[in-house]
Amino acid sequence: MPILTILFIAFIIWLTVRIRHSRKKSDATWDNYYEREREADLAENRDITNLSYITIPLEKFPLNFLENTDNEDFPLIVDELEQLNHTRLLNLNGKSNTDLKLEYGPGNLKEMQEIADRFSRVEVLLTDLAKCFLEEKNPEGAATVLEYGSDIGSDISTNYTLLGECYRELGEPDKLKSLIKHVKSMDFLMKDSVLKELGEMK
Repeated sequence: MPILTILFIAFIIWLTVRIRHSRKKSDATWDNYYEREREADLAENRDITNLSYITIPLEKFPLNFLENTDNEDFPLIVDELEQLNHTRLLNLNGKSNTDLKLEYGPGNLKEMQEIADRFSRVEVLLTDLAKCFLEEKNPEGAATVLEYGSDIGSDISTNYTLLGECYRELGEPDKLKSLIKHVKSMDFLMKDSVLKELGEMK
């Protein structure tokens, strides 16, 4: 039998085995997903009244520094943050609908989705507010806002790259090192690119 024929047959056998293995793995993944979904749909609805909801410490941000800013977005940002501060806020980043149902119950899914959406909006608004401070040449004020974003686990990459720039401008290398260490401990989509950018700031 020609060697090319033997190699071709061997390749077909190898490919068949790989396809079967891949299918089994995929089937197991879907089985696990459906099992978690069934479990989630039967989970007990949790009382979410007194969870450790997040409060935005607007009084700790030096907002008075921006009272005379020409940035028309500033009052809109602050107003929206104030409105959101009167709602339920939780960091639910990375949690799927199945996770939410398992943890809080299927009856609370819609409310938890809304809470997650509001938190995501807060993350964006905090970076927008920090940019207002930076436009007014106030990296210290921007850092105060961004540090809060870091404290609540924002997964907005800009929160960390801007904070790194603030530390560099303020001449605080130790804080920059601590920020890099903090980002390394996190798990979010743009983590590697953020670490690369922060590393270039040292």
